Amino acid sequence: MNKTKLILLTLLSMLIVIPLTTNAKSIINNNGIEISEEDYNNFLKIRTPEYIMVMNQDDYDKLKSLDYSNISTDTKYYETVYNPHLLLTTEKEITEDQYENPIMPILDTKDAYIETTHKKLTLTVAGGSYWNYVVLTATWKWAPSIRSFDVIGLLVDGASVRNGSQTGEQVYSKNDKYYGVDYAWNGTNIKRFDNGFGISMNVVNDEGLQSLQMSIDCDILPIKNYTYIYGSYQHAVTNVSLEESHNYELDNIGLGDVFKFPLETSQKYDGMSGVSLTYNQV
Repeated sequence: MNKTKLILLTLLSMLIVIPLTTNAKSIINNNGIEISEEDYNNFLKIRTPEYIMVMNQDDYDKLKSLDYSNISTDTKYYETVYNPHLLLTTEKEITEDQYENPIMPILDTKDAYIETTHKKLTLTVAGGSYWNYVVLTATWKWAPSIRSFDVIGLLVDGASVRNGSQTGEQVYSKNDKYYGVDYAWNGTNIKRFDNGFGISMNVVNDEGLQSLQMSIDCDILPIKNYTYIYGSYQHAVTNVSLEESHNYELDNIGLGDVFKFPLETSQKYDGMSGVSLTYNQV
């Protein structure tokens, strides 16, 4: 009799323990989308935690459809220093540790100042059997003081962009809450070309931002054995109108190997270097 009770107790304990050890954790984002731990870890290979928190159902379905065994990424960290007295911007590439643990800029208390900024730029491609998914994300270590129309764009060589797939997102957090500003493929802020596109984003001017990042994405179809992808993010160091921010063509000789502005417009941006990827489709 005692032996029977022991067997029953053992079976009961197994029924209790097994679900606790096999059920994965999940999170629910701002739009009520439940994301499993496995999916969340996969999504992080191409998207940021901030983006995941504000993505909608279409974004989620897109990420769910990708092949996470075929990911290519290029990440760069940059420090830029803008001197408004000389209208001069200098740049240097820094390490991840220098980005994560920066020396905060010292601002002049007079009428003008010198601003030091740190930005992370990541270009990622998720390969597919037909379409390849490309994401470019620019993340600020702290929000810039000048907030006008920045531009973020992609230039591709050896591939075509699926028209209608080009989208963008500005994501920021404030008071421990995440917010997103969407940019449509056919909106007023986008400029599309056969070899890529750019989106002008008016930097959120809210005070007390805890985080700030811009991202764009699209589908591309390789048409040659080798595909070259270039990504650039250009920060306006002075006020720029939407019309001025659209005054560019896509060219490798341009800012960040992407944006070719007229001289008078290019001087209004920080000229930060870009990121790039090359992959063989065959």
